[in-house]
Amino acid sequence: MRMMITIHFEAQDFKAMSALIPKEQEHIEELEDKGIVEAIYISADRTTVWLLMDGESKEQLEQELSTFPLYPFMKAQFVPLH
Repeated sequence: MRMMITIHFEAQDFKAMSALIPKEQEHIEELEDKGIVEAIYISADRTTVWLLMDGESKEQLEQELSTFPLYPFMKAQFVPLH
């Protein structure tokens, strides 16, 4: 199941998030290597991220997203794709 995930971050959280960004990038690279993350797009102000992910189900992709270092700061919306 391919899913477009829109993630919103609050600007006031950026200071707390900054230390986790290198780990987040490593984690995304690992998921790209596994074929789970197909693409990532980041807005210019870095408050919105779009992830194109592929998995067995929405629940599995939600579980994958929960392993991201920045997960505690995320507000995510899942949209299934054909």
